[in-house]
Amino acid sequence: MVTAQNILYSKSAIARIENVDVSDVIRLEVWHSVVFVIIRGRRPRFYSKQQFKKHFVARRQAAARALVATQNIFNPNVFYVRNETKGTAYTVNFFTNGANCECDDFDNQKRFFGKACCKHIYAALNQIGHSSLRTYIEERRAIARAIVESPPAA
Repeated sequence: MVTAQNILYSKSAIARIENVDVSDVIRLEVWHSVVFVIIRGRRPRFYSKQQFKKHFVARRQAAARALVATQNIFNPNVFYVRNETKGTAYTVNFFTNGANCECDDFDNQKRFFGKACCKHIYAALNQIGHSSLRTYIEERRAIARAIVESPPAA
Protein backbone atom coordinates (compact mmCIF):
# COMPACT_ATOMS: atom_id res chain seq x y z
CA MET A 1 0.00 0.00 0.00
CA VAL A 2 1.33 3.41 -0.96
CA THR A 3 1.45 5.94 1.86
CA ALA A 4 2.47 9.59 2.11
CA GLN A 5 5.75 8.46 3.66
CA ASN A 6 6.77 5.45 1.57
CA ILE A 7 6.04 7.10 -1.77
CA LEU A 8 9.19 9.16 -1.17
CA TYR A 9 11.17 7.44 1.57
CA SER A 10 11.67 3.73 1.01
CA LYS A 11 14.34 1.06 1.18
CA SER A 12 14.05 0.73 -2.60
CA ALA A 13 14.73 4.44 -3.07
CA ILE A 14 17.84 4.47 -0.87
CA ALA A 15 19.07 1.27 -2.55
CA ARG A 16 18.86 3.05 -5.92
CA ILE A 17 20.46 6.23 -4.54
CA GLU A 18 23.38 4.27 -3.04
CA ASN A 19 23.53 1.65 -5.80
CA VAL A 20 23.16 -1.30 -3.44
CA ASP A 21 20.80 -4.24 -3.32
CA VAL A 22 17.60 -3.49 -1.44
CA SER A 23 18.33 -6.46 0.85
CA ASP A 24 21.45 -4.59 2.06
CA VAL A 25 19.28 -1.78 3.45
CA ILE A 26 18.82 -2.90 7.03
CA ARG A 27 16.99 0.07 8.46
CA LEU A 28 15.31 3.24 7.25
CA GLU A 29 13.69 5.70 9.65
CA VAL A 30 12.08 8.95 8.59
CA TRP A 31 12.73 11.63 11.18
CA HIS A 32 11.54 15.23 11.34
CA SER A 33 14.06 16.71 8.89
CA VAL A 34 16.27 13.78 7.85
CA VAL A 35 16.16 10.09 7.02
CA PHE A 36 18.30 7.73 9.08
CA VAL A 37 19.64 4.77 7.10
CA ILE A 38 21.71 1.70 7.93
CA ILE A 39 23.18 -0.20 4.99
CA ARG A 40 24.97 -3.52 5.54
CA GLY A 41 28.75 -3.03 5.70
CA ARG A 42 28.52 0.76 6.06
CA ARG A 43 28.29 3.23 8.89
CA PRO A 44 24.80 4.50 9.75
CA ARG A 45 24.10 7.74 7.92
CA PHE A 46 21.62 10.58 7.75
CA TYR A 47 20.22 11.64 4.37
CA SER A 48 18.40 14.86 3.68
CA LYS A 49 14.79 14.55 2.65
CA GLN A 50 15.76 16.70 -0.34
CA GLN A 51 17.98 13.86 -1.64
CA PHE A 52 14.94 11.57 -1.70
CA LYS A 53 12.79 14.22 -3.39
CA LYS A 54 15.39 14.80 -6.11
CA HIS A 55 15.63 11.05 -6.65
CA PHE A 56 11.83 10.84 -6.86
CA VAL A 57 11.72 13.44 -9.64
CA ALA A 58 14.80 12.17 -11.48
CA ARG A 59 13.41 8.64 -11.56
CA ARG A 60 10.18 9.80 -13.20
CA GLN A 61 12.05 12.01 -15.67
CA ALA A 62 14.28 9.08 -16.64
CA ALA A 63 11.30 6.74 -17.04
CA ALA A 64 9.61 9.33 -19.26
CA ARG A 65 12.34 8.96 -21.89
CA ALA A 66 11.13 5.44 -22.69
CA LEU A 67 7.55 6.59 -23.32
CA VAL A 68 5.99 7.79 -26.56
CA ALA A 69 3.92 10.98 -26.31
CA THR A 70 1.62 11.96 -29.14
CA GLN A 71 -0.04 15.36 -29.20
CA ASN A 72 -3.74 15.47 -30.12
CA ILE A 73 -4.05 17.27 -33.46
CA PHE A 74 -7.43 18.75 -32.53
CA ASN A 75 -6.44 19.87 -29.03
CA PRO A 76 -2.73 20.67 -28.51
CA ASN A 77 -3.21 20.59 -24.72
CA VAL A 78 -3.98 16.85 -24.78
CA PHE A 79 -1.37 14.11 -25.15
CA TYR A 80 -1.68 10.36 -25.49
CA VAL A 81 1.32 8.75 -23.72
CA ARG A 82 2.15 5.11 -24.42
CA ASN A 83 4.51 2.67 -22.80
CA GLU A 84 5.35 0.35 -25.68
CA THR A 85 7.02 -2.20 -23.37
CA LYS A 86 4.06 -2.60 -21.00
CA GLY A 87 1.36 -1.89 -23.56
CA THR A 88 -0.24 0.78 -21.36
CA ALA A 89 -1.40 4.26 -22.30
CA TYR A 90 -2.65 7.32 -20.46
CA THR A 91 -4.12 10.66 -21.44
CA VAL A 92 -2.37 13.80 -20.20
CA ASN A 93 -4.19 17.14 -20.20
CA PHE A 94 -2.39 20.47 -19.79
CA PHE A 95 -3.97 23.57 -18.32
CA THR A 96 -2.65 27.07 -17.72
CA ASN A 97 -1.93 26.22 -14.08
CA GLY A 98 -0.90 22.55 -14.32
CA ALA A 99 -1.52 19.15 -15.81
CA ASN A 100 -3.58 16.05 -15.17
CA CYS A 101 -2.96 12.35 -15.86
CA GLU A 102 -5.12 9.25 -15.43
CA CYS A 103 -2.40 7.11 -13.81
CA ASP A 104 -2.25 5.88 -10.20
CA ASP A 105 1.10 7.60 -9.55
CA PHE A 106 -0.47 10.97 -10.40
CA ASP A 107 -3.44 10.25 -8.13
CA ASN A 108 -1.17 9.21 -5.25
CA GLN A 109 1.05 12.27 -5.58
CA LYS A 110 -1.98 14.56 -5.77
CA ARG A 111 -3.51 12.93 -2.70
CA PHE A 112 -0.34 13.03 -0.58
CA PHE A 113 1.36 16.21 -1.79
CA GLY A 114 -1.46 18.31 -3.22
CA LYS A 115 0.37 18.48 -6.56
CA ALA A 116 1.73 15.91 -8.99
CA CYS A 117 3.96 15.26 -11.99
CA CYS A 118 4.16 11.64 -13.15
CA LYS A 119 6.36 10.12 -15.86
CA HIS A 120 3.54 10.51 -18.40
CA ILE A 121 3.42 14.26 -17.82
CA TYR A 122 7.23 14.43 -18.13
CA ALA A 123 7.01 12.53 -21.44
CA ALA A 124 4.45 15.03 -22.77
CA LEU A 125 6.55 17.94 -21.50
CA ASN A 126 9.59 16.50 -23.30
CA GLN A 127 7.54 16.38 -26.50
CA ILE A 128 6.87 20.14 -26.32
CA GLY A 129 10.38 21.11 -25.23
CA HIS A 130 10.00 21.56 -21.48
CA SER A 131 12.04 19.82 -18.82
CA SER A 132 9.72 20.63 -15.92
CA LEU A 133 6.09 21.35 -15.23
CA ARG A 134 7.14 24.55 -13.48
CA THR A 135 8.69 26.02 -16.66
CA TYR A 136 5.61 25.03 -18.64
CA ILE A 137 3.27 26.71 -16.14
CA GLU A 138 5.43 29.86 -16.04
CA GLU A 139 5.37 30.08 -19.83
CA ARG A 140 1.60 29.55 -20.01
CA ARG A 141 0.97 32.20 -17.36
CA ALA A 142 3.24 34.69 -19.16
CA ILE A 143 1.33 34.08 -22.40
CA ALA A 144 -2.01 34.50 -20.62
CA ARG A 145 -0.82 37.78 -19.02
CA ALA A 146 0.43 39.06 -22.36
CA ILE A 147 -2.94 38.34 -23.98
CA VAL A 148 -4.83 40.13 -21.19
CA GLU A 149 -2.44 43.09 -21.14
CA SER A 150 -2.15 43.59 -24.89
CA PRO A 151 -4.25 46.44 -26.29
CA PRO A 152 -6.96 45.47 -28.75
CA ALA A 153 -6.16 45.91 -32.42
CA ALA A 154 -7.52 49.13 -33.90
